[in-house]
Amino acid sequence: MSITRKILIKIFVKPFYRQHAGLFVFLFIILFGAVGMVDGAGLMAFHISLVQGMLKNIYFLLLVFFIWSLYAKKTEQYIGNILRRPDYLFLHMLSQIERGKLFWQMVWIQFLLFLPVTVYLVIIFAAGIYLHVWLNCLPALFFLVALILVCAGWNVYQILHPGHSGRIKKEIITFRPRETSYWSLVIRYIWKEKKLLVAGIKIYSCLILYEMVINQTKVEYDLSMIWLFFSFGILSHGLLIYQLRNMEETRLTFYRTVPRSLLNRFLQYAHIYLILLIPEFITILILTPFYLHFSDAILFILFSYSLLLFLNSLLFIQFFRIKDYLKIILCIFLLIYFCVLTVSIPVLCFFLFLSSIGIFQKRYYRFER
Repeated sequence: MSITRKILIKIFVKPFYRQHAGLFVFLFIILFGAVGMVDGAGLMAFHISLVQGMLKNIYFLLLVFFIWSLYAKKTEQYIGNILRRPDYLFLHMLSQIERGKLFWQMVWIQFLLFLPVTVYLVIIFAAGIYLHVWLNCLPALFFLVALILVCAGWNVYQILHPGHSGRIKKEIITFRPRETSYWSLVIRYIWKEKKLLVAGIKIYSCLILYEMVINQTKVEYDLSMIWLFFSFGILSHGLLIYQLRNMEETRLTFYRTVPRSLLNRFLQYAHIYLILLIPEFITILILTPFYLHFSDAILFILFSYSLLLFLNSLLFIQFFRIKDYLKIILCIFLLIYFCVLTVSIPVLCFFLFLSSIGIFQKRYYRFER
């Protein structure tokens, strides 16, 4: 292996997997650990049915392609951020390498960053061969190869044209008490900076809830497995909440000095997550009462809302490292799994809501990053 390739792997690949290790472990547990625990479905049967749906339903396949595109955008942003960091300016010396050679170096780096997707593509092909429809898997292969090549090309462009790879926004969020409320500042930040992350989360949580409820309740009204997959979608908001709290502690620290009651401050956060969950609430209302009972619809709403408030309040106890925060989210998922088995989701909602209020009340003014 050449010294250039070793340096690129050390700078781009290893930190990427270290930074996202918790998320990958969480996804692995969801896809390969939690499947089949509730309704007795086998792991192989689940993934074969998933691949079948992907190959036979064009909309499902397009959804998979969209998720892969979000992942590609994530890797592109990650590499772009590293190239713009002052301590990595020496990487622009790579522009001295012949363009063709540099391109294939970046193709190799992108391939390594796409390993999780590539592994699942192998599973897709294995299921396709088992079902004798492996030719239908070729579009997924071509799409993945195209993503890797496009991302590699864009990385080369960023190296060859430093300063033109992205616009660095220098907008300062200002607070004007009489004109703008705190929750609207945060929502504005989400709209400007986190559209991609929010879109991916919403598509998963709303689509999973809609499709699973419609298909499940036609046969038997059993929401156990739906609770697990829906809770995963709601817990994935934890990534957004973590970034929002980080933004608050770097750009909006002045808000603590603004004369506001503790109740008003909590209500500002309550307003943020109420707006953030509007797509899920609309999906639930569409499913009620033909596919969801009113009591279950209310429970889904209370569960998602109380869970987001709790995830937000947790970060006032301590600003955990992202790895530790994801471990906590995994523990919460296991608690949800236990509550699904014991039919105690209403008790969990009550506990999460009271805990979020209690933690916020005790820790808000004591919190220091």
